[in-house]
Amino acid sequence: MGQKISASVGKGGKNQPNDVKAIQTLLNPFAGDAGFSKLKPDGKPSGKLDKAISSFQENICGFRPDGRVDPGKRTIKKLLAGPAKAKAEKKKEEKEIQKVKSQEHQKALAAAKKSLEKAAKTQKVSSTVWGAMWESIAKEAEALYDSYWASGEKKGDLGSPDEAKKQAKKISDKMNKEIKKKIDSSIKEADTGGNTYPGKVTGKTQGVKKELIEVLLAVSSHYEGTPIVVVSGLRDKRGQARAMFKYWDKHLKKYGKNGDIYWFVRQPKYQELWKELDDLKMVKKDLSGFVKCMLEKAPWGSVSRHLSGEAVDISTSTDKKIIKALSMVMNYLPEKDGNSEGIKCHHFDNKTKIKFPITDSMRSKFPK
Repeated sequence: MGQKISASVGKGGKNQPNDVKAIQTLLNPFAGDAGFSKLKPDGKPSGKLDKAISSFQENICGFRPDGRVDPGKRTIKKLLAGPAKAKAEKKKEEKEIQKVKSQEHQKALAAAKKSLEKAAKTQKVSSTVWGAMWESIAKEAEALYDSYWASGEKKGDLGSPDEAKKQAKKISDKMNKEIKKKIDSSIKEADTGGNTYPGKVTGKTQGVKKELIEVLLAVSSHYEGTPIVVVSGLRDKRGQARAMFKYWDKHLKKYGKNGDIYWFVRQPKYQELWKELDDLKMVKKDLSGFVKCMLEKAPWGSVSRHLSGEAVDISTSTDKKIIKALSMVMNYLPEKDGNSEGIKCHHFDNKTKIKFPITDSMRSKFPK
C-alpha cells in the first residue's frame, strides 16, 4: 500500500499511466464496501475509474465526491491507509460528527426558544401561552434541523468533524431563520390577553390544571367575559369512590339509563374487580367495603381525569355557543344525565391534545 502518485488521477486529472495504475490498484481492496466493481490495473483512465473514485470518496471517505485523486490530499491519504484503517477512521469520525450534530442541535433549539421567549415578553404573552407554543415550534425546529443536516450529508458537506462544525453553524442559522417566521406568526395570532373583556371562570377551580383554566378564560373572554361555572373540578379518590357507589346503578349499561361512565370496569382485565364492586353495591349495599375495594384495587389512572385536575365539568346553564367553542379546543363529553357525582353537566378534559393558544383563525370558527 505504499504506492503514491506524482500527479492528479481521475476526472479532469493528468492521468499519467503509472499514477492511474497505482490508483486502480489502491482502489480495488475497497471495491465491495465502496460499491464499485474491481478495476483492471492497466494504467488507462476511464469513466469507470472516475466513478470508482467518486464511490470511494462518498462511501468510504464520506465527503462530497469529485471523481479525482490529487497528490497529498485526503483521498490519496485514505487510499494509502488501506481498508481496515480507513474503516476504523470513518467509524471514529462518524461518532465525532454525530456528537457535533447533537451539540449544535441543542444550541440551535436553545437559541430558538430564547427568541420565542423574548418575542413573547415583548408582546406580553403569558408564559403558559408561549410555553404551549414552544411544544409545537420545537418539533418543527427539530424536523428542519434534521432535514438540513440530511441534505448536507447527501451533498457530502459533512465528511469530517471539522466540516460538520462549519456546516452546523450554517444549518443552525438557516433553521432559526425559518423558525423566526413561525415565531412571529404564532405570536401575532396568540391570545395575548389584550381582549376588551377579561375572561371569568368561577366555581370549583382549585387544583384544576392551569392549561384548562387558561382555555376557559380565553373562551370566556371571546364571549365578552361571560362567566363559565365549573361545577366539578379536582376530586380525591375517596370522594370519587363514594360518588361511584351512590350512582353505580345509574351509570352502567347493565342497569340502563346513562351508559358506561365507569368504562374501565367493562374492560376484560377488570372483570373480577367489576364483579366485586357490583356485589358490594347491588347485593351487600356495603359503602365502606366498596370504598376500600376501590382504594386498594382500582386503576385510578383510568377512573377519571378529575383525580389529577385534568378535567372540568361545566354547568348546563352555560351558553350553548360557549359549550360549542370549548368542544372545538378540548375533549368533550356531554353528561346531561349526570356525572359520577350525579351532577348534570358538560365534561371537558385533555384526553386529546388541547388546542392552545387559541389563535385568531380558531376564534373565527367559534359560533357567533
